[in-house]
Parts: sequence; structure tokens; C-alpha cells
Amino acid sequence: MALNQSDPLTHIIITSVVCSSVATLLTIYRIFIRRSRLWTDDGCAIFSTCILLLQVASVFLHADTDSGMKRSTRIAAYYLIAITFYAIIWSARLSILFSIIRIDPSGIRRRFLLGVAVAFLGACLILIAQLFWVCERKPQWRDAVSPQCPLSRQVVILQLLSDVASDTILIVAPLQVLRHLEDKGLRRRLMIIFSTCVVTTIVSLVHSAMILTGGGPKVLVAAVVEDCISLIVCNIPIVVSASLRTCQSDPHRSPTSSSLLRFATYARTDNRTADNIASTTLGDVSVTWGRKGFSRYESHGGEGAFSQYESQRTLNESGPQNPAHERMNE
Repeated sequence: MALNQSDPLTHIIITSVVCSSVATLLTIYRIFIRRSRLWTDDGCAIFSTCILLLQVASVFLHADTDSGMKRSTRIAAYYLIAITFYAIIWSARLSILFSIIRIDPSGIRRRFLLGVAVAFLGACLILIAQLFWVCERKPQWRDAVSPQCPLSRQVVILQLLSDVASDTILIVAPLQVLRHLEDKGLRRRLMIIFSTCVVTTIVSLVHSAMILTGGGPKVLVAAVVEDCISLIVCNIPIVVSASLRTCQSDPHRSPTSSSLLRFATYARTDNRTADNIASTTLGDVSVTWGRKGFSRYESHGGEGAFSQYESQRTLNESGPQNPAHERMNE
């Protein structure tokens, strides 16, 4: 298929290939980082990437107007672009949500966020159903050389409301978790990283504005960009956290040891033994809650204050206990 650079459909292809390549490479790097401890959030990111590659193929089919392709195939290619648009965005959001669930030490919040995950899945299905409801009622668009359904204001409103609501949840939810981190500097950095979800909202606003101002190929370009940005954003917390650890790691430290993000929950000096330690990782950084072994905690204030000094043994996800170590709070 020859590409005409002045053709708007060519712009869709170029945008799809370039943006999808960046998002896919970032996902591959994420999986490399998490290769020994893959979880649901990684599975959602992999699923989103696979759907993105399917979207790239459908974009090529949609833009090919010179091969004598059947009318039904062109229509199917458009529907495939539209369906994958929602599937990519919402699976990327689920990846972020499950990343938060994985590091959250609160059972109550985890159950609530699992309910939010079900709501995200429901929103995706509703938006896809609405797409078919609107497009099938006005079949005239099917006769175009490069068919594209003219979306109604109702589609834009529902899409925009769901985008703003979901991205707000993804920004607020990690703040409740990260505010208990002992390392204040790391806490601020991770809050900023998770707040990149707002970028998806901004792109969604642009996409919605293009739909309302006439549609056309530029709507598909905006949709492809929004998909890729969503996938990139869902990988950022993992990739950047690992990069921060690499840049700030102690050169004298054993390369097999893990950085620990401690959630302190004691409000008094106490010598005690605690069981049921749980540990997970954010990128290449280990997030640990619970205690195992003999520990001493000295608080700065009421419940939830951070320990000034602690000497403890921790049980890492990947295997045996680390040696006892000491750490001073910032």
C-alpha cells in the first residue's frame, strides 16, 4: 500500500505506528523489570499491549482505500478500531488500579478498589454497547470509502464523564496509600508519578472536542494517541520507580538486595514480635508491611506516625530473609 503524505488517513497510520511502538517498548521493559514477580497489573498491561497491536493492524485495513477491499471488511476494520480504543484505555486503567491494590496494606481499601475494578470493566462494556447502539441506528456512514461512524453528543458526554471519574480515582487512590510511606522524599516522587493519570484526562478532552467539532480522520488520530498515552501512563509508575532505584542505589550495596518502602503503623515504643509479614514490589522497589522478628519502634506522634529507628528482619517475596538492618527516618 503506497502512502500519500497529504492523505489524512496516512497521518493515522504514522501516528499509530510511532506511538504504539513507544508504548509497546515501554511495556516490554516493564515486563523485564517485573519478570520474576508478575501480577494482575502486569497481565492487564500485557493485554492492553496485545490489543494495541491489533488496533495497529485494523488502522492499516481502515486506511487502505486502493486494494478493492470488501465493504464489510472496511466496516469491520472501523468497528475494530473503535472497540480496541475502549479496550486499551480501560485495561491500562485496570493495570494502574491493580498496581495500587498490590501495594496497599489496607484490606478494606483493597476490597473497595476491587469493586472499582469491576466498575471499570462495566464502564468499558457500556461504552462499547453505546457505540453499536448509536452507529447501527444511522447506517449511512457505512457507504463511505473509508467508513467512520459520526458519534453523537451523548457518546462524548458519557465517555468524558467516565474518563474524568476514573482518572480522578486513579489519582486519589494512591495518595491514601503513599501518605504512610516512611521515606518522605520517595513518597512525594511516587505521588507525582501516579498523578500522571491526569495526562490521559487532558488527551481525552482534546479527543472529545474533536468529535464535537466535526469528526473525521483527526478523531481517529486523537483516539490512537489517547490509547498510547494511556498505556504509557500505566507503565510509568513501574518503570520510573525502577529507574529511581537504579540512579539512587548505593554502589557498595549488594545487587541482590531490595529497597524497602516501609509503612509504619505503631504509635509507641515497643519490643515485640509480629507475624504474617507481607511484601510486594513497585517496579524494582519492595513494598513491605507487617513485621517478622524482633523489632523496636519509637514513634514521633500518634497512630500512623513513622518510626525513628528500627532493627528488623524482613521476608522478601523472592525467597529467604534478608539480614537484620537498621534504618534512620528522614
